[in-house]
Amino acid sequence: MEKNLHIMFNSMDKKILPKTYFPFGKIESYSICVAQNATEGCQFSVLSKECERKNLRIEIVGDTDKGVKVELLREHYVSCEGALYPDPVFCDGGCFDLEELKNVTYIINFSTTLGTIPGNYDFKVNLYENGELYGQYNLWLKVWNFAINPEKYMDTSFGIDQRWLFLQHKTENPETTFKNYYDTLLNRYHVCGRFLPYDILDPRADEYMSNPRVTTFHVPLEGVSDERLVAYYNKLKSNPVWFDKAMFYAVDEPQCMADYDRIKAVYERLEKLFPDHKQVVPYYMDPRDGEGKRAVDLLSPYNIVWCPKSSLFKADWLKGYMNDKAEKGDRTWWYCCWEPPLPYANLFIDMEGFYHRVLFWQQYLYGIKGFLYWQTTHWNNGSPWDVTSPVPELSYYCFGDGSLFYNGDKIGIDGPVGSLRLEIIRSAIEDYHMFELAEKAFGRDYVVEEINKITTNVREYCDDHRLLARVRDEIGNKLSEYYSM
Repeated sequence: MEKNLHIMFNSMDKKILPKTYFPFGKIESYSICVAQNATEGCQFSVLSKECERKNLRIEIVGDTDKGVKVELLREHYVSCEGALYPDPVFCDGGCFDLEELKNVTYIINFSTTLGTIPGNYDFKVNLYENGELYGQYNLWLKVWNFAINPEKYMDTSFGIDQRWLFLQHKTENPETTFKNYYDTLLNRYHVCGRFLPYDILDPRADEYMSNPRVTTFHVPLEGVSDERLVAYYNKLKSNPVWFDKAMFYAVDEPQCMADYDRIKAVYERLEKLFPDHKQVVPYYMDPRDGEGKRAVDLLSPYNIVWCPKSSLFKADWLKGYMNDKAEKGDRTWWYCCWEPPLPYANLFIDMEGFYHRVLFWQQYLYGIKGFLYWQTTHWNNGSPWDVTSPVPELSYYCFGDGSLFYNGDKIGIDGPVGSLRLEIIRSAIEDYHMFELAEKAFGRDYVVEEINKITTNVREYCDDHRLLARVRDEIGNKLSEYYSM
């Protein structure tokens, strides 16, 4: 058994391409920090520089009986205009073969609970070849002495469109399959699907609407009769928690005054049938025919969940405007979609993982409380395993836009296959909540100062994933010491 495999640990925020190779040394041990009630991972890559290798297997051993759950996920590559990038992730038992000069990379996730004891844990990554131990590599875990709040997650709204989902995912039970997609977003990634798995009037929806993880849901409006809207209102109004989470999404990205007329018409209809409603309106421009009118002024008369595109924050005045709205009780969100491109952070497959994570650091920096993403299953042009340009009519090079899931039926799963991007989004959301805890303990100025080591605005950042990890660990260590006193 030749000892010439190249072994490499790396953070989640550095995407390992098929031929990624670090010639100046190996990283054969790694340290991870994680809060209680949270998940954090790293990547473990194996590369053969000289020939194919068969029958390899990875095994994680260590303190798995002390409240720490370990998960091993294989990263698979998809083609972005011929270039291969890692994105779909799923469990394959840790067994693999190696092609010459092509990495095989696994995510090693560590998940904790509220009951996990803080402290240091030792793990080993055992690599076997043909049943014999090839090598053993140290993996150290530190569990911080604070927990990510299980009662209130960030406001999120991610689309799961059933029309596009079932174009590609073939199933005999669409209701259960859709529920699997929704539950995976919610329970694994801390993200709310736009519409609940069941109609609001269905008693099975009550449990979801009462779930503290469900921070928002949208009320159907398109093609819905006045009578049904009143029925929705009466049910939701009976429970203040439910009513507070409910919102409408009727007009997307208004561009001209006619779009604002539609917003006004929706508002007037809903105020009669659904008083005190909330309407989220993602926008990215002032009306082209509005003679100098600003979008924010046109939206102000209505009960708006503010949702500008992230790139609009290049204008310094918008941060102050949104902070003022938040102080008056309005909800402030932001969004991205097929744009903005670099230098802005986004969620494209061919972007480094750093950008997916720093997007949520920037969200905290700007005081924005929620994140909207238009779709996770925009598969109208083909299966995401094969087609990574979901919106060629807008740009062929927005790889993975509106497509964060993969249809699981391709590998025998009647539900979704997650992505490396979603794994990073979960960690970023948990970072966001760690910042909230740190702000309560040390003040906002401290958190802003730490975040500014990485990013100072939406176009200025240090894109070093190793520095980001160090800053995160500094905040977490300081916070853990605070809660230990």
